[in-house]
Amino acid sequence: MAKKSFELNRKDYLNIKKMDHHRMSLWAESMYKSGFKDGEKAADKGALTFEDVHDALTDIKGLGEKRISAIHEALEKKMMIKTNRELYEI
Repeated sequence: MAKKSFELNRKDYLNIKKMDHHRMSLWAESMYKSGFKDGEKAADKGALTFEDVHDALTDIKGLGEKRISAIHEALEKKMMIKTNRELYEI
């Protein structure tokens, strides 16, 4: 995966240098949001799903459907707790 690099050219540098506080805050916020969206897209591409976990567990000798279900439920419960924490922190 190729990383995009941010390069600040002379023209952009001079424009930023002339900004007042409010315009600089807006610019910084837009840069942050742009990076955040790029990060979300990158994270979604490599996201592990419950189906992937289930397939990996079924390949392990000695794990039956009952044990796989228990693992699946435990992971789901833990992920729900983590998701709820993230929602309340924002």
